Parts: sequence; C-alpha cells; structure tokens
Amino acid sequence: MSETCHYVIFGGTGSVGSALAAQLLQAGHTVTLGVRNPLAATELAGHENCHVVRADALELDSLEACLKEADARGTLHGVANCMGSVLLKPAHLTTDEEWHSVINTNLTSSFAIVRSAAKLMRKAGGSVVLVSSAAAEIGLSNHEAIAAAKAGISGLVRSAAATYAPRGIRFNAVSPGLVKSQMTRKLWETEEAAAMSAQMHALGRLGEPSEVAAAIGWLLGPSAGWVTGQTIGVDGGLGSVLTRMKM
Repeated sequence: MSETCHYVIFGGTGSVGSALAAQLLQAGHTVTLGVRNPLAATELAGHENCHVVRADALELDSLEACLKEADARGTLHGVANCMGSVLLKPAHLTTDEEWHSVINTNLTSSFAIVRSAAKLMRKAGGSVVLVSSAAAEIGLSNHEAIAAAKAGISGLVRSAAATYAPRGIRFNAVSPGLVKSQMTRKLWETEEAAAMSAQMHALGRLGEPSEVAAAIGWLLGPSAGWVTGQTIGVDGGLGSVLTRMKM
C-alpha cells in the first residue's frame, strides 16, 4: 500500500484544483484546500480527509496562514498552486490595473507559496508544483501579460529547485495548453471557438482538467522523487509541436 500523504491545494474549487483534490482523496491522501470562498467547496468539504481553509491569491498573508494551519494538522508532503487567471489583450490595450492583477494572481501568489512552503518543509522535504502555461513557451498573440507571468513561474521553479535541493524540497511546474475549465470557458463554449482552439494543438483537441491534475499529482508524489526544476508541458503539443495543416 502506498504511503498516505498530506497535500495542500490552492485554488481547490477551480476545475483543475478540484480534479486534483478528488484524485488525491480517492488515493487515500489527506488534502487541505486553500480557497477564496469556502462555501464553494461544499462537495469536497464533505470528505472526511478534506479540510477547507480560506486563502486568497491577492492576500499573501492568507496563503501563509493556510500553509501553517495545514502543517499544524500534520507534516506537509506537497503543495500545489492551481490559482490563476486569464487575460487575452495586446499590451497596448492592457491597463496598469489589469497588468498588476495578472502578475499578482499568477506569479506573486506562486512566489509567496514557494517562500512559505520552503520554510515549513526545510526539515522533512517535500514537493511544490506550480502552474505555468504553453503561452510562456510559444509566442501567442494577445498573451503578453499572462505569458510574462507564467514565464516567471517557470524561472521561479528552476531557481527554487536549485536553492532547496539540499533540503530535499522539489519544485516543478506543469505547462498546460487550452484546458476545458471554467476559467477558459469563453474560449471554447461555442462549437466554432472550440474547433479553432483545438486546431492549434497537435493532438487536435482541448485538454481536460483531470489530465493536468494527473500530471500535478505525479509531480507531488514519491514516483517523481528524482524530478525537480522542470516545467512539463501538458498541452497537446501546443508549446513544442508544429501542427500539420489539413490538406
């Protein structure tokens, strides 16, 4: 029987975060969900091994408080940050407020989680997984702000992996393409939009939240114990494979 672990998932009510929580709970692990609105986590909160704590990406103190509360409940084995946002605008139309919101929600929250998790895991080690994006790997029009934020996450995991490897703490990221999540609904909710987006991916379809969650779960667990400093594409080939034109 595999070891029972204790994981913290930020953004646990989002499509990927909730899929990850469900997978980990089904495997018998204990999960602490850091969510902005605890009332939205009613389905998972009913599980005996699931604890819900308020945590807001724009309130860094709440992120650290969530991790400390979880650690007080039992040794942390892994932390995943599934919080994020999407902004599709060219740079010249992006306001200062929008820019700061994208950077804070995606990159600053990830840095705060890395900082706090490193403090708590320095004795026992563990795994931290962040979420980057294929937009940080390949130039996509109207993605300037989100691409910058997600590229920062990829750099963050590499540096943190180097810093904390002697402490046994692994840092990695997944880099999704377009996933059929609530956050990206406007990009795939119509048949025409979904078809156009699917054509951008070499595998010819959009990703499912469970597929990204499975990759995060693997990176969190002991099976990936020799993996650190990596950003792994879970993107249908979007970030690295040129699609063939239909004849």
